Amino acid sequence: MTYQNNPLLGPVGQPVTAPTPTDIAAAEARQAAMDAQSYANDANDSAQAAAATATEVATQIQAAQDIVTEVEEAGEAAKDFTPIVYPGTSLTINAANAATYNGRYISFTSSSAVTLTMGNNITGTFFCMPGQASSGRITIGAASGASMVSPQLLFKTRAKGSIASVILNKNDDGSSAEYFLGGDVAV
Repeated sequence: MTYQNNPLLGPVGQPVTAPTPTDIAAAEARQAAMDAQSYANDANDSAQAAAATATEVATQIQAAQDIVTEVEEAGEAAKDFTPIVYPGTSLTINAANAATYNGRYISFTSSSAVTLTMGNNITGTFFCMPGQASSGRITIGAASGASMVSPQLLFKTRAKGSIASVILNKNDDGSSAEYFLGGDVAV
């Protein structure tokens, strides 16, 4: 059907034809193809964002698992609250035996004076709690190259029942440990 010379329906002198069903179907197919491409682009963008988020989440999960593993490993010694009973009069704790005493209460049972020496080569996280279980007072000091810091300059347990705490503050080079001493200590 043509609409010629009708100013309301088409330009003068140019035939205007109505679209055929084939033309309409082709236009709808082109529009559907453009919509599908747009949806595909959006889906691709979403997939890329989801993959980036999944990678970030996987990294966070791995970091959390690493923390759990570290805490579990560090907590193994702390789970055992059984005192380590030490009957001797001299004990040196250093890198070789630090794992045995780390996080533990050490009950010194000697009735004679006791010397506890903290080595210069302990690194990482370390603390212990020496306790005077008899009349032998415990003198707590540091090996050569290490230092023991006590705010009141008190380095001995006070009496039977006294418990001190020794905490590794730092050891920057692995051979000059600095310990903090606190608790029930006296002159």
